[in-house]
Amino acid sequence: MKFLREPYISIQTKFATLILACIFFTTLVIGGVGISTSVSILDTNSTKIMNFTALDSATNLNNKMQTIIQNADKSSSYALSMLNDWHDLKDPAFRQEYLDDLDQVFNIISGTEDIIYSYGILLNPVISSVDSNIYYYRPSSDEGFIRADHLDIQQYDEMDSKVNWYFQARNAGTDLWLKPHYDDVYQSYVISYVKPMYKDDMFIGVIGMNIDFTYITEYLDSISPYDGSISFLLDTKGHVVYHRLYEAGTNFASLSPEINRITQRIRTENHSDSLVDFNCPVKETDYKLTWYTLKNNMKLVVSAPTEAIDAERIELMKRIMSASVIITIVFFSLTMIMVQHIIRPIHKLKDYASEIAAGKLDLTLEPESNDEIGDLTVSFTKNAQALKEYVEQIKVLAYRDALTGTKSKLAYQEYLINAEYIMQHRSKPFSIIVFDVNNLKKINDLYGHTYGDKYIINCCYCFRKNFVHSPFFRIGGDEFVVFLYDNDDYSKRYSILESIEQEMFAQNASDIPVENRVSVAYGIADFDPETSPENMHFAQLFDIADVRMYDKKKEMKRKEKAL
Repeated sequence: MKFLREPYISIQTKFATLILACIFFTTLVIGGVGISTSVSILDTNSTKIMNFTALDSATNLNNKMQTIIQNADKSSSYALSMLNDWHDLKDPAFRQEYLDDLDQVFNIISGTEDIIYSYGILLNPVISSVDSNIYYYRPSSDEGFIRADHLDIQQYDEMDSKVNWYFQARNAGTDLWLKPHYDDVYQSYVISYVKPMYKDDMFIGVIGMNIDFTYITEYLDSISPYDGSISFLLDTKGHVVYHRLYEAGTNFASLSPEINRITQRIRTENHSDSLVDFNCPVKETDYKLTWYTLKNNMKLVVSAPTEAIDAERIELMKRIMSASVIITIVFFSLTMIMVQHIIRPIHKLKDYASEIAAGKLDLTLEPESNDEIGDLTVSFTKNAQALKEYVEQIKVLAYRDALTGTKSKLAYQEYLINAEYIMQHRSKPFSIIVFDVNNLKKINDLYGHTYGDKYIINCCYCFRKNFVHSPFFRIGGDEFVVFLYDNDDYSKRYSILESIEQEMFAQNASDIPVENRVSVAYGIADFDPETSPENMHFAQLFDIADVRMYDKKKEMKRKEKAL
């Protein structure tokens, strides 16, 4: 009796078929879930990228505007502090001396900020004279301020661009950000901040400071979270202040019914957490946008083409699909040819790979066969050893500053963990010294960066040779930090700093080459477990040293000017 036998199928073929089916099913499930999850993550990330870009850009512009406000406040406070009685302004001699004093101080205050295009103070002609004013403007960022001619305010209409800022502040009776406008005298678009001054309820005059609007437009054009991004400004009425595609003054809401609805949201909401879709009529392209409100109530809008935002998602889907196909083909081929010979060695290699991933690089693998798998095992061992050596080299390079030989900013970040631990547990006292190299930009501009590098090294060495037992860190191009603990450096820190002061004075003689001079501003801050405030963090200690360093820098600059 004959029995029907099933067609012969080898175990290898059955195993390969099973593997192929598993790979296909796994790829289908994981690929589908991966695509779905990745798309969701990318959509969330794109929203975060756009919102973060808008927030960061708005913060930057607000900081610039805040600088203008602070300088105007400083100028106003000083002007009022120098005036005991507003009746004194009627005295021509006092008034002239008063304006001369303000002229010098305002020049110092405004000269520290490159963003200030022009500034001025115009006194009330009723209590002074018709030409009691100071006005400076800066033709370009590379030049200093130039004083303008005195204005006879009574010769101008209130709407004249030369004096309109004065009358707007006087009539409002409070600080104002004026709309961007064209200064036809100096032929430049500006944004003005004006501040009226009062003494004993009497209107004294107006202080005004201008930002060159070109700075704003260039910054807007540089905002590019995605290719093809367009960033622009709208005023409180939804009119275009600046847009790469539309003229200033264009009613943005009038471009389309869809944009009209979006503009209403932009006008009434400070910002948007989610991206808003719209179609750009000029380019006939779909965009997504978000916005933030600036200090002067203008709206910063950041938009990007939907296609550019979705490009990453599309590319990811293609890669996942391509990878799925490649993995299926490769695994099937390998399973058909070498399934019985490679499974066990591959499992071992997988285990070794897991150990390497866990940081165990001291591995010695013995090959089980004299073939490619054996060679792969030998190569795996060599690669693990080479990787260990490479990691050690990278650590050395990463933790050492190449120019000065001090510890790097990466090492500094890890060192902060220990400093924070000491402060929170109040285990022992220590000090930090923050020092900053003076005149580096001037040396780089006049002599080149090679001399600048030598100058940095020389300045750093001045401190290192005096604080020989303390760790040094270079945390910026010209900024360093020294930690002082329980050693001679700590106990003698103030006397050492006095010695450094003397050395810097000697090293700044006119006959010494510029790269061999030493001019460093420093600030020291002490942490004492017994006297320092509770819950004090390292960032607070650093801020103390940093402020003292900048005070020292100002003091040194004053001394240089005096000489």
